[in-house]
Amino acid sequence: MNCSRFRLVAAAFLGGSVLATAALDALAQAYPEKPIRLVIPFGAGGPTDILGRVVAQKMSEILPQQVIAENKPGAGGMIAHAYVAKSPADGYTLLFSDTIAGYAVNPILYPKTIQYNPDKDFVPVGGAASGAVFLYASAALPVKTLKDLIALAKSKPGALSYASAGAGHFPTHIGSALFTTKNGLDIVHVPYKGAGPGMVDVVAGRIAFLMTTGVAAAKPHVESGKVRALALTGKSRSAVLPNVPTFEEAGTPLPEMGNGSTWGIVAPTGLPRSSVVMLNNALNKALDAQDLKARFASLSMETMSGTPEAFADLIKTQVNTWKDVLKRANIKSLE
Repeated sequence: MNCSRFRLVAAAFLGGSVLATAALDALAQAYPEKPIRLVIPFGAGGPTDILGRVVAQKMSEILPQQVIAENKPGAGGMIAHAYVAKSPADGYTLLFSDTIAGYAVNPILYPKTIQYNPDKDFVPVGGAASGAVFLYASAALPVKTLKDLIALAKSKPGALSYASAGAGHFPTHIGSALFTTKNGLDIVHVPYKGAGPGMVDVVAGRIAFLMTTGVAAAKPHVESGKVRALALTGKSRSAVLPNVPTFEEAGTPLPEMGNGSTWGIVAPTGLPRSSVVMLNNALNKALDAQDLKARFASLSMETMSGTPEAFADLIKTQVNTWKDVLKRANIKSLE
């Protein structure tokens, strides 16, 4: 091939590459061109649902398209995680993940059932929220403190029950199982499709207690006297329910629970970096909004903004921590 012909071929090749790159850039710049679905792994009324909807609404004000919250409850969040993992990596299907349940707990408890790989199927977009876990007991029980509840359960083995948002869900199931195991209690686990329905039965007196994050669903019932908040995780009390002691103050430390739950947004692996960055920027702007911060504070939650990399590091730490906690608590596979 002579020099002139070589130059023509090279120019054509480079021109094609430039056009291809330009086309990809144009597609990236066009995103999003339609509404984005933010899938919520649990039913309406629970903390994950409430937080996810608040975040979706605020992100809709920032992005050029609406972010629509969509509930896909069941199987301790695994149905929603598997659904998003198998969705196209185009940025139009995202997941508001309860990270400890989705990444750390479900793979250990359901190694045969789980239909997604948390290490390979998702790309972190960013953290969103963290919040303490409260233990709410039915006022129908003759108890006023956490030690009263423990004494009652020990006097009636197998007679009491606790609600969860699904088998394997953190914190409603795993937190309660950890609490009962550490205190040698025989209490029946009753799974629901979300913390909200579980709380309904706690209020009605059909269920003894529920361990869940935040105060949104419980505060009206606490104020009406139908539910008693007996303890919360972490080292400090909640500004929303300041009379509730920590587990340590109540005489039953639960350090394995740390400060409580964390949530964030993840997308199917393969989502272009430009889309990840755009979504992360929108999420952080949403979390920096004063009205959203105030709404989170009213729920006894804190915003948790940051980079996708920082969120990935948090998830990795949680996986390692809870692998060890479940082992030490003798909480094994449920299959």
